[in-house]
Amino acid sequence: MKTNTAQVTFADVMGICDGKEDIDCSNKGLTSLSGCPEKVGDFNCSGNKLTTLEGAPKIIKGDFNCSGNLLTSLEGAPEEVKGNFDCSNNRLKSLAGIPVFIMGDFSCAGNQLTSLKGETDGTFLTGCPEVVEGDFNCSGNKLTALEGAPLLVGGDFDCSDNQLTSLKGATKKIQGDFDCSNNQLTSLSGSPDCIMGDYSCTGNQLTSLKGGPRKVFGDFDCSANQLTSLKGAHKKVYGIFNCSVNQLTSLKGAPEEVNAFVCSCNQLPSLKWAPEKVKGDFDCSGNQLISLEGAPKKVKGNFNCSENKLSVLDGTLKKVGGDFICGDNVQPFDEEQVRVVCNVKGNCIS
Repeated sequence: MKTNTAQVTFADVMGICDGKEDIDCSNKGLTSLSGCPEKVGDFNCSGNKLTTLEGAPKIIKGDFNCSGNLLTSLEGAPEEVKGNFDCSNNRLKSLAGIPVFIMGDFSCAGNQLTSLKGETDGTFLTGCPEVVEGDFNCSGNKLTALEGAPLLVGGDFDCSDNQLTSLKGATKKIQGDFDCSNNQLTSLSGSPDCIMGDYSCTGNQLTSLKGGPRKVFGDFDCSANQLTSLKGAHKKVYGIFNCSVNQLTSLKGAPEEVNAFVCSCNQLPSLKWAPEKVKGDFDCSGNQLISLEGAPKKVKGNFNCSENKLSVLDGTLKKVGGDFICGDNVQPFDEEQVRVVCNVKGNCIS
């Protein structure tokens, strides 16, 4: 015999609220928002057992947080949210009911979304918001493509940990960072044109960097892919360029100028084509180097050539502003051997 579980409403737990102050009804065991005021400041109903947002306030003057519930839809969501909108860690299969404009950050991470597409009926969408003035986070879903993504994102764009096979549909200009790591990408085609922050495509199945963004003003991380070439990389990288844990046998196509350069854990027999200008650290550890020929003449940070097949340190490197790290090679090197071939300001670590 089935037993009906009694509903726990907002009114039961919170009583009568006029909405003049922020309301926090999180982690109260709520199954219904019945009894909420029409207008509030911040509204936090996270960590409950809600399956619907029916009864939620219509106007939120601050942030709205309904994360960590059992929602499969956003129908009944507020019509206007002037701050952040967080519906992460629910069971959403669609974003139906979301306002067209989000004035703060928007997170739908950790749901069961397979698409961001939708149709507008004026005020509401069945898909994604068109404008997110803050960060946009759709990570940890089941997305295979980005069609339907916001037209405008004012902060970071995070679509990591999905099942993306294409970046087609991504927002064209990102004011913050763009993270498409840990997907199933075999190409960077469809990437945003311009990224003002960092770009991460680590943990995919890329064999080439062709089709990537035209401009990245922060770090560029393409580590943990299947790259056999760096063709398609930018000539100048303003931050750190990380191509570690790939299948590189050559640095041809590498940036000419970087802040820091990491090419560790590849199959490089030579540093030919390495960047000429390195303002920070240079890490070429865990390769098959037998010589330092091709290394930058000057590295302002640390230089790490450990775990290679070096028996001599002769090469093009003449000055290191930080530490010189050269342990676990064919030949153990002492400090005197290092300083004979290179001017090292920091420590010699073997």
